[in-house]
Amino acid sequence: MAIRSPEEADAQFPSTEAAPLEDFGVSTLQGEMPARDEPRAGLATFMYARLRNFASTCETMSGSELTTFVNEVRRVLSDAVSKLGGVIAQRRPDSILCVFPDKPEDTVPVHAKRALHASILIVHESEQLASRVAARPHSAGLPPLSIAIGVHLGVGEVVPRAKTGMVHATGEAVEIARLLQVVATDMHWSVVTSLSTRVAAGSRVDAGRGGTLGLPDDTFLEVVEITGLFPRQKSLTPASHYDALRQSLVRNQQLARAAAAAANPGKHGPGHVLIENYRLLRKLGEGGIATVYLAQPMAGGPPQVLKVLRLDDSNGDMDLHRFIQEFALLAQIDHPNVAHIFRQDFSGGNAYIAMEYFPQGDLRSRMRQALDPGIALYFLTQIAAGLEAIHRSGIVHRDLKPDNIMMREDGTLAIADFGIAKQMSMLITDTGAGDIVGTPYYLSPEQAQGKTVDVRCDLYSLGVVAYEMFTGVKPYLAATARELLLMHVNAPVPVLPAAHRKYQPVLEKMLAKNPAQRFESATELLDALGRVGQ
Repeated sequence: MAIRSPEEADAQFPSTEAAPLEDFGVSTLQGEMPARDEPRAGLATFMYARLRNFASTCETMSGSELTTFVNEVRRVLSDAVSKLGGVIAQRRPDSILCVFPDKPEDTVPVHAKRALHASILIVHESEQLASRVAARPHSAGLPPLSIAIGVHLGVGEVVPRAKTGMVHATGEAVEIARLLQVVATDMHWSVVTSLSTRVAAGSRVDAGRGGTLGLPDDTFLEVVEITGLFPRQKSLTPASHYDALRQSLVRNQQLARAAAAAANPGKHGPGHVLIENYRLLRKLGEGGIATVYLAQPMAGGPPQVLKVLRLDDSNGDMDLHRFIQEFALLAQIDHPNVAHIFRQDFSGGNAYIAMEYFPQGDLRSRMRQALDPGIALYFLTQIAAGLEAIHRSGIVHRDLKPDNIMMREDGTLAIADFGIAKQMSMLITDTGAGDIVGTPYYLSPEQAQGKTVDVRCDLYSLGVVAYEMFTGVKPYLAATARELLLMHVNAPVPVLPAAHRKYQPVLEKMLAKNPAQRFESATELLDALGRVGQ
């Protein structure tokens, strides 16, 4: 079915016949374009579209067939732009950059709506072209044609080119439109636009999935997928017109996914930081291969923390395996003293885990000095209860410390930050100049010696935390990491102040050098804490 333009709802796009290959440096539309004011520098909407698998398709053609195909691609990319008041800024055989400026007759700016409308029409024409190409006998085994389009409203410098009917377009808005086209390719969406552009386009443009794109300067841009066009009020255009547009957008996505799967089976895109259905608020931290963001679910509810694993060539399959396995284990734990894990998923070349956010910070912020003994015992009991739940699920934390124990507004604690980030961060480095990186204050003797560990190593680490809560200082201090490791292995258990002496037997057993002399489990530790607290 041929789709009508909004200005001429009953007129079809003209058919394209074989013609000599045209010069790609000059617009063929300049003689047909209606006279209008040249676009000026300032606010406009920019669109960048690129046809995928163009080159591989051309390699199967020659002569007049190739000429016809190239000119047909040019028509597909150009016609809707011209009909909806856009101006071409750059054209390649498989791509086009356009600017949609204000038109003199517009009483209010509508260039965002025109740009998105043109994008939808381009996808429809591209999908029909892909169907025709796929029907060729020589297309068997070829990756299908699909198109990806990025659209952004913003400030750009637009300067007319002499005697071409085209313009030069530069600026941040242009680069964002190009980036959104890449995002559309990675996400296998047909048209991606910034949320602000979607809002400016008005109610006729329909949007679907959304997310937040992390830009190179660590700022964020909310983006949405364009899924269709609603009819104007009292429109005489049949509903089948708009249904066909929606179907083309969906079919183009299917073609893009099929092509990506054939090219890189089992692989994801290059990993732009775009997490579908979340609004990224800010970056909280980065280390190893995982980046942590504060994010707001678009469906509502409190903010969540997203731990994002980038899926690119620098990360092996083992990293992804650990990431998924850790989530599978933690998702089974439902305990008030363990951070809640909400979901694990993939989005735009990233794997991510969504987990509970703790605006009150971690236990470290409460340990600037010795805690009241009652509060210290209350916290110690909660941490032990969390460890009990974790250990029952077959997980050993291995990196328990105040920084990984989070605080809620109601005063309860939750153990967090275990899994891939912990495994990546357990590297101990002595610079040799007295500076210690990753100082192992909370490391168990068996970890310091490189021995196999079990749940009792977490109980030792909790003993270090307990001593620090009661006294305000760490039990072992040294000038170098190596000396500190030796103290964990050989130094005696320090003695608590007289006011806390009743907790000394529990501390002795938690900090025993030999794991066999420690509590066998967190459950046994909880029983001991219950007795000493009476």
